[in-house]
Amino acid sequence: MQKRPWEHWVPGALDKGQVRELNELGLVTMRGAGRLRIGACSVDLSLSDEGYLLKRGSVKPSTGYPFDSILKKQSRMAERLSRSPDGSFLLERRNTYVFKLRERLDCTLANANIHGQATAKSSIGRLDVLARLIVDGMDTYESFDPRRLKQSTGDMYIEITPITFNVSVRPRLHMTQLRLFYGRPEDSIMSGAEIFKTVLGPEAKEGILTVNLTDESKGGVPVAAYRAKTSGRKEESIRLWVKQKEVPWQYWRFVRADGQKRLQIENGRFYILRSKERLYVPKGIAIYCKASDETIGEMRIHYAGFVHPGFGMKRGDGLRGTPLIFEVRGHQVNANLKDGEKMANLIFYRMSRGIFAEMNKSYNDQNLKLSNVFKEWPKKLKIDSDGNVQPS
Repeated sequence: MQKRPWEHWVPGALDKGQVRELNELGLVTMRGAGRLRIGACSVDLSLSDEGYLLKRGSVKPSTGYPFDSILKKQSRMAERLSRSPDGSFLLERRNTYVFKLRERLDCTLANANIHGQATAKSSIGRLDVLARLIVDGMDTYESFDPRRLKQSTGDMYIEITPITFNVSVRPRLHMTQLRLFYGRPEDSIMSGAEIFKTVLGPEAKEGILTVNLTDESKGGVPVAAYRAKTSGRKEESIRLWVKQKEVPWQYWRFVRADGQKRLQIENGRFYILRSKERLYVPKGIAIYCKASDETIGEMRIHYAGFVHPGFGMKRGDGLRGTPLIFEVRGHQVNANLKDGEKMANLIFYRMSRGIFAEMNKSYNDQNLKLSNVFKEWPKKLKIDSDGNVQPS
């Protein structure tokens, strides 16, 4: 293998093979046993057994000190977490935690001009859990710049804040993903009517997403959005490493738009909605979905932002393209959302090499879809006047 393979790369988002080359050169590695989990154009990052409660809340990354010093040398700021008998960690809602990640970056990545972007995985954001990557030496979340990486330890951390539900996590759990770029990401942006039409359909004029508040049927009951129920007893928690275990009707209500196709967004409540647009992403393209404004009116929008090559291309139902999921929280006061309202902008990046890798199909067939920790809705449901549903 070449010692400097990037000298033959085209600037853009790195594919699975290119990330593997960096791994084999010791530039992106993992502590302990195991191998990097590399997808079509991102690396899943996993928790170590080193976790902390931030006693005074979130601590913004800074270039002025090693991030480790906040966790280990300032007892008034952070407290080491203890594991439960089953080896897991309980994370209580409305508290903020930091875990060191098993993966790390070598500072010589700076010589290759490798940049990074990160976002929480879909299964995490859909549970109203905020998860943000911190790279030592950076002064922003969710990214790293090779110029500052030269003075970094290369250690990475994840800041986690559950909001609606208590959750449990354990070492090796993947909660965030890192997309690597050769060259500055902004230099690989693609634009134009043709790419919008390819990805979003022939009527697309811009790379924007709007909200779909029309009904679809779940178990014979119409629903336009899911609204989270407030977490109840303190000891309850959702185990994030267990897939399709939790029954969804214990955690979610069905809500519908009114006769004017408007949906009331209640202050402090969390909603799962979907886009009108259906994405069909060919190889050679990587997408980042960014809120058109993080706070639209009095609604705060956040969601997993990566869309990988192949998304929406091979649905089991034969439809072309797949909608994206919006995670919306009422912020400060009640608000009202209209069907077709603009929610997000898509940023299209050129893949550096674009060799197609088999994609994760967890959400490829989604419509209005919850996190994959929940079971599928039963084939027959009944609903009360408050939107509570249960098997019929």
